[in-house]
Formats: sequence, structure tokens, C-alpha cells
Amino acid sequence: MILIYSKDVDDFVNNVIDCLDSDFIRIGESDSVTIEAMSFSNESSSYVLKTEYRENTELEKIKSIWFNGGCINSGGNEYENKCYEVLNDAFVLQKSIKKIGKRIADFETNRLDMMLEAKAQGLKIPHTLITGSKEKLKMFYNTFEGKNGIISKRILDSPYYEDNDFLYNFNVTFQITPEILHQTPSEFAISFFQERIIADFEIRVIYIDGSFYATAIHVFDHTIDYRTKLSSMQNLRMIPFQLPGKIEEKLEKVFEKFNLNYGSADLMYCNDDYYFLEINPTGQVSFINNACNYYLENKVAKILEDGK
Repeated sequence: MILIYSKDVDDFVNNVIDCLDSDFIRIGESDSVTIEAMSFSNESSSYVLKTEYRENTELEKIKSIWFNGGCINSGGNEYENKCYEVLNDAFVLQKSIKKIGKRIADFETNRLDMMLEAKAQGLKIPHTLITGSKEKLKMFYNTFEGKNGIISKRILDSPYYEDNDFLYNFNVTFQITPEILHQTPSEFAISFFQERIIADFEIRVIYIDGSFYATAIHVFDHTIDYRTKLSSMQNLRMIPFQLPGKIEEKLEKVFEKFNLNYGSADLMYCNDDYYFLEINPTGQVSFINNACNYYLENKVAKILEDGK
């Protein structure tokens, strides 16, 4: 049996499942799960759970796990959810079986930590400022005012934040304009800023169990975040790309540092240099896979079924 943790909506997970000839159980972010019983003795062990779609599933029989987002959710209160998380993680993470991806805790991987590791491995990074002070932000803005300006992106993977008045979308990278800077209060929530690099092209890299699959993304206008164009594909071209061996070696060391054997990395190519932006342990794969005909669903399915 194969256990798949996944985001609620992910076409690539569906494609992998279509390639499987083995029994599997998929647990999505919003799926309600019930732990029927966990029983351990010197002679035997058993862990039985059920979901809305399956009953009496014996997880002792799993031979491989794919972590691609997702979590275990009891459907109860916060305390019970935490109990489920601790108990389930203790079981699945200790099993000596093949695992693709990683069950991520917020303190284990974050943008700053990964960026600093990439820098330590010899990859170039954009000039970065993290602050909640308008005065420091303005100084940073003035440094790049005569160049390409600065941008802001989210610190956490959570794309939304809600208060009593508004729902804020942190999903898209945006440029800090004079108007935004003028309206910014003197003190604000800690935020992530970088110099804007006008790339010759951007690179999305998929890393699966020691192999790289890269795509060059050419944007033919001044769009800051190419993801806003994926629905229409206007002024956007994606083609397979071979990273230089020395860049792959440095990038692989970053993945290894955080014990990741699955994920996506974002790079930029500018003036004969490669700039590291970030690694996402559950990054979107489908749009790259489909554009370049990599057929990664077959590769992931084979790894899960082989259990090696």
C-alpha cells in the first residue's frame, strides 16, 4: 500500500495516482481522518484509520509514502488535531520505508534559512532586507531606486492572512512603488524585501530523488510574477533547460542540507549568472511537467511502487 499526503487540489498528484497499479490511500489537507486504533506490543504492531473514502485501513502495510503538502485532520478541535498530528507523525516518520518529500515543520525549512544555505554553497542571491521599519525600508528602496527597484514576497508558505477588516493575499510577489512606500506606516508587520532582478529568463527546477528536471521560463513583458500568466499563457514561453553541472551540484547540496529528496527550486538567469530565489518542498509541478513533456508522474509512481 502507498500513503500519499497531498494538498487538496493538485493535478500532478492525480496524474501520479492514474499511473499506480498498487493500492493507495490519499490524505488531503481537508480530509477528516479517524484513528480507529493504534496497538503496539513486543510481538506485533497495528495502526488502523479511516477516512471519508476508506475504512479499516491498516497503515502497517504501507511500503512507501509521498509527502506533497497535506496533514492529518481529525475534524475535531485544535487539541485533538494536534494529538492526531503527533501520533501519526511518530508512526509514519519512524517507519524504515521509502519516502518521497518530507513532512515539514515550519521551523525546519524557511525562505531565509534556505537562502543562506544557498549562499554558503556558492550560489548568488538577491540583496535582501527583512524589516518592519519604514525608515529602513525607505533606505533600502533608495539604494535600488535608480536601478530596477525592489520587490516584496511572503515569508511563510501560508498565502493568506485575515484580520477583522480584510483578507490579505500574500501569494504573489509585487513591486514596491512610490505610492506603496508613501502609504506604508512607520511600523508594520515583519516583511521580506529583495532587489528586483530583471532576468534573461527564470528557471523552475523540479528535484526528485537525486534527479533534476529544469524549465526555462521566458516572460516577454514586464510582469514581476510569471505565475499570474499561467492561466492565459500570454507572453510566456516554457522550454526544457539543462542546468550546468556545477549549479546542479550546489543546488543538490541545499536540498540535502534540509533532507529533501523532492521539491521545486526557483532560480533566475541574469548577465551570465544564476541567482537562487527559494525552494518549495511542495511546489507546483504540473505546469512544468506538461509544458516540457517530462512525464514525471510515471517516475514518481515507479518510485512509490518499487519502494526503493
